[in-house]
Amino acid sequence: MSESSDHFERFGLPRRYAIDRKALEAAYERLTLAHHPDFFATAPAAVREQAERTAADVNEGYRLLCDDAARAAWLLERLAHGRALNAQALPAGFLDEMFALQEEVEELDATAAGADDARRAELRREAAAKLVDLAAERAALFATAERQTERERQTEREPQPELERLQAIQSNLNCERYLQRLLGRLDGRRDD
Repeated sequence: MSESSDHFERFGLPRRYAIDRKALEAAYERLTLAHHPDFFATAPAAVREQAERTAADVNEGYRLLCDDAARAAWLLERLAHGRALNAQALPAGFLDEMFALQEEVEELDATAAGADDARRAELRREAAAKLVDLAAERAALFATAERQTERERQTEREPQPELERLQAIQSNLNCERYLQRLLGRLDGRRDD
């Protein structure tokens, strides 16, 4: 994708964390139909190659915009304007809680199959509920950062959202990654 455009621009969406899913779907359908390489099968090679690149960009953008965490990470990088964020930071106590849950999952893994299915299901529900809470928190953090950025644009100042708020978004994403790994372990997938 060219540096002069971005996924939001390509889909005609405002560059915000909260997106209009229906507008995204409609734009994706329109762009897919307009740029699908099959429609350029008899075109000159340069035109076919451009259609393939554009179709790839459309698909990449659609995947990113549909994925809340990926969209958040992409936006966060741009809001940070090159300022360093701690990609490992977690809220106080979160890591201890995750270690305790990991140990419990390891114990469940070591027991006979089916012996603790109820506890495994309960842990899945708890982790899923925490993911919902993280998503709501992330949406609120982005909304505040985006309002601040818009106020700065209106005063013709270079937008610089507070580093503390941006770090909170980064920490939120870090927590989500931990919880996703925990859910994977509960489902029998090992990515660690």
